[in-house]
Amino acid sequence: MLLKRAFFVWALTGLMVSSNEVGAASLLESARKEGAVVFYASVPQDQISRLSEGFEKKYPPIKVQALRAGPSRILSRVMTEERAGNPLVDVINLDTFNAWVLKSKGFLQSYRSDQMEAFPDEFKDPEAMMPCCMYVLTNVMAYNTRLLSHREIPKAYADLLDRKWKGKMGLDNDDAKWFAPLVSIWGKERTVNYFRSLMKQAPSMVRGHALQTELLAAGEFSLAVNLFGYQALELQSRGAPIEIIQADPVIARAGHLLVPKRAPHPNAAKLFVDYLLSAEGQQTLAKMGREVARRGIAIRYPRLLQGVKVQTVKLESVGNFEELSQLYNSIVK
Repeated sequence: MLLKRAFFVWALTGLMVSSNEVGAASLLESARKEGAVVFYASVPQDQISRLSEGFEKKYPPIKVQALRAGPSRILSRVMTEERAGNPLVDVINLDTFNAWVLKSKGFLQSYRSDQMEAFPDEFKDPEAMMPCCMYVLTNVMAYNTRLLSHREIPKAYADLLDRKWKGKMGLDNDDAKWFAPLVSIWGKERTVNYFRSLMKQAPSMVRGHALQTELLAAGEFSLAVNLFGYQALELQSRGAPIEIIQADPVIARAGHLLVPKRAPHPNAAKLFVDYLLSAEGQQTLAKMGREVARRGIAIRYPRLLQGVKVQTVKLESVGNFEELSQLYNSIVK
């Protein structure tokens, strides 16, 4: 009896592997017939180029036609194409908040990539319409090491309300995507009260994390309230006088990969998503300094994720983002 059961399990496993191989071969054949994949992405152009080159080398003759733009512009373009009945894009890279808009409007299809097995459960979408993660972004405080010593720096966000920081900080006037997750972690009342108190500290309002990072390095202010960790450490690696502070909570925002319902090249789209989530695609991004969530990939700045309690963006902060964004703007303005 045990022998028969073992044979059955072995046979079933072999059948599943064979079925997966046939499915992968069929997807590849169909993708090659389509010959192209159109990719809208919000990451820097050099990262798009490296990923595209790797994919094209692995899967000739498929060509990647990429458009780089900011998240808002990508969202607007996709929605305009859909309303005009002329969808052009196959794979879309967007943050959780903008991705949710497309999902809620029914513009996306579900795709359960086998590569998702290598990612932690907290980054998975049960409906597989917002596969994650091409990359993640973690939030940090940072300070100018020429203006502040290590013993002077704040240890927690509450420390920033001390009078000694008045007029010495930089804050993004378009940082609702950080504010919204804090509401789900701290609660609305505590978060609103904190930011109102923070604004009494007269922070320098600067739009854009990359610009804030550069201004911090130049000494325009002593401390930045919220930056992307990898950008700060990239500048540090080039000699900038910057150091990060990973105060609780450290929030991880995902860069999703979305496949539209009416993608013109649906098979090439799925193959491209598989590649971007694969060990090869994730390693390419990691070598360029990006944080990736796939298990087993060595990132350039491991301290951003290792040994740190990271909290992902909760759906409750996504569904009411428009309301929370307006609330944030009313506070900082």
